[in-house]
Amino acid sequence: MAEEPAAAELDEHEDPSESEVPEESAVDDSEADAVETEPVRAEDALRYFGADFDVDGLVKRLDNGTFIIPTFEPLAEDDIAGYEGFQRGLVWKKKQMDRFIESVLLGYPVPGIFLVELSDRRYLVLDGQQRLSTLQAFKHGKYWTKPGPRKFSLLYVGDDSKGATYETLDPKDRRLFDNTFIQATIVVPKGTEGRRGVYSLFERINSGGTNLKPQQIRVALYAGATVNFVRELNQDPNWRAMFGEQNRDLKDHELILRAISLIPTGHGSQSFRPPMAQFLNNYLELYQDELPPDHDGIRDRFTKATALLNEGVGAQAFRIKGTQVNAAHTDAVLVGLMTALENGTTHSPDSVARELGRLKENAKYKEAVAESTSHADQVRLRIRLATEAFQGEPLGTEQE
Repeated sequence: MAEEPAAAELDEHEDPSESEVPEESAVDDSEADAVETEPVRAEDALRYFGADFDVDGLVKRLDNGTFIIPTFEPLAEDDIAGYEGFQRGLVWKKKQMDRFIESVLLGYPVPGIFLVELSDRRYLVLDGQQRLSTLQAFKHGKYWTKPGPRKFSLLYVGDDSKGATYETLDPKDRRLFDNTFIQATIVVPKGTEGRRGVYSLFERINSGGTNLKPQQIRVALYAGATVNFVRELNQDPNWRAMFGEQNRDLKDHELILRAISLIPTGHGSQSFRPPMAQFLNNYLELYQDELPPDHDGIRDRFTKATALLNEGVGAQAFRIKGTQVNAAHTDAVLVGLMTALENGTTHSPDSVARELGRLKENAKYKEAVAESTSHADQVRLRIRLATEAFQGEPLGTEQE
């Protein structure tokens, strides 16, 4: 067996860079792992069939945008084939990439991939992102690290392949690489439950190491105007000061989405229906290709609310106890304060701090942000109490 290079011989920048965003979640969300009580059946939402693609064809389809690898990095700024630039925080190390390419060159079978057919006949890579990215990078002769692109030559392999690039492969090995077939399962959403079925499948079968989180799946499936809008609001400096660092699971994005989707509930013009995950999916499906109603007003009130909260309260504005942001408290505070501002209530940082303190001491409110937080009655209750507090009204009872 060939020896691996000694540590001293390795370039510290040889590995693809992982996300700079901390992996730990900074959010306390008691409903984050809630189990869907009425999961959709695949036969009602999806049809699927098998197809075989050679590696050369797969890479060509990745290059021309027919196949789309969803990415999930909160700090990325580039767009990929019209989809959001969220590069996955966890990527294969160079050793994993090399060993995978060597397996192909040795003729070993490659695990299958899942593709979702989109309405424009492009295909979203549901499972197999790292494998396809590695094949594409090797064929193009470069992969990306934090300092920039690096030459893709094989290092962690046997002697016969060590130092090889795609261009220097023996013609026979190059043909073997290009002509290796990979089986794909192509999933086609059908009917009104189609997108829900894809979301459920994405959540269940992803095998890229750490399972994707709900908001990461949403930015892939519902990329468009409202995902961009949430991303823009997430850069607000006062919001960032209170929430903290960018979140790898995109929980900061999710909390903003929760707030703007619950505004009609605060107005009384919409009934919240649990579970929260499906409620958010429905909202993004409705506003995927267009901005939410009154988006300019929402942006203005969000900016004013976060400025008042940050100046008046600071980092504790979205925390009940400890260091974690409380998800239920955050959506209630944002909806309540934004609704009060929309209704003409005038606030200063001091008045916001005073009303927030009053709200956090209310027994019914404390229960609504701690227990059964995705229950419809609890959602309505906490939003109503927050709105009453920021409008300077007496905090009502539990009865509607």
